[in-house]
Amino acid sequence: MGKTFIRIDDRLIHGQIAVAWAQTLSIQEIVAFDDATANNIMLQKIMLAGISKDYHPKILGFAQAEEALTKEISGNRLVIVRNTKHLPQVMPHINNLDTLYLGNIQKTADSKYNLSSGAGGVLFFSPEDIDLLNQYDDQGINILLQMVPSAGARTWQQAKKKFK
Repeated sequence: MGKTFIRIDDRLIHGQIAVAWAQTLSIQEIVAFDDATANNIMLQKIMLAGISKDYHPKILGFAQAEEALTKEISGNRLVIVRNTKHLPQVMPHINNLDTLYLGNIQKTADSKYNLSSGAGGVLFFSPEDIDLLNQYDDQGINILLQMVPSAGARTWQQAKKKFK
């Protein structure tokens, strides 16, 4: 059985996912969960147009998370959600989680903390996001802030010191 990696990236599936992340993590399956995109055929076609079929890419609604994520695959899987608030809809269905990567997270009305970098990384967090990530961190889940695999990574432990 392969490993599962989660990436929070409000862009869902895009070039960096196919070119950098999928190759670096030896991904065989890319699954993005987003109800709005799952219900928009045109947006799905646009988002999946440049992604190799070798990755078996799909965009599903959250109602399909249990069925999709409990199905074993022989290789590694990359799960993508738009924001931290969506994690509770996928996490209970993942048994072989390796790492949770925090990528682009856009500013929302409840964002109070900005960890964006000058290198194009966008990372905004609400107090609720921080609480949820702290819960996962307390469970021993490896959480990294990393825009692309070739960029330096910060652990959640390092990053959250900036919130005080």
